[in-house]
Amino acid sequence: MLKATAGTVMPTTVTGSLPRPSWYTENLGLKSFLDAMVISRFREQYVDALSVYLREQEVAGLDIVTDGDCRFDQDVGGQSWTSYPPHHMTGFDTQHPQLAAVGAGGIGFPRGHILHDYLEARVMPKIIGPLGRGSEPVTVVGRIVPAVAFNIPEYP
Repeated sequence: MLKATAGTVMPTTVTGSLPRPSWYTENLGLKSFLDAMVISRFREQYVDALSVYLREQEVAGLDIVTDGDCRFDQDVGGQSWTSYPPHHMTGFDTQHPQLAAVGAGGIGFPRGHILHDYLEARVMPKIIGPLGRGSEPVTVVGRIVPAVAFNIPEYP
């Protein structure tokens, strides 16, 4: 149990993504999160959105706050949530991603249904070798969120 929620019977948090503000227009694309944070426009929009998300969760009284997945791209059905890892891990062909074959997965749902649109719009790389962690540490986001939450001027 985390020290901050040690006395709480059932700590509250959000799971999944929070709605992305319309002014947050920058995307990772194929860049790593660290590479994107070097781009001032992405960093500014990410930190602004993160500040809003953290404040809203604080006001709501949540025990554990998150970044609301605001680091991921705006796309069909939150695809970057599932496509970010294979695009940044080793063992995938990230240079030649392919659209999913027509009817691959979404066929059981009518057009316009979120699962049909999500499954039909997937662009995933093929596995071409042993899978590995890649070069970007997952802990980067774990250091930035607390830095913004506690107004630490310099974050990694």
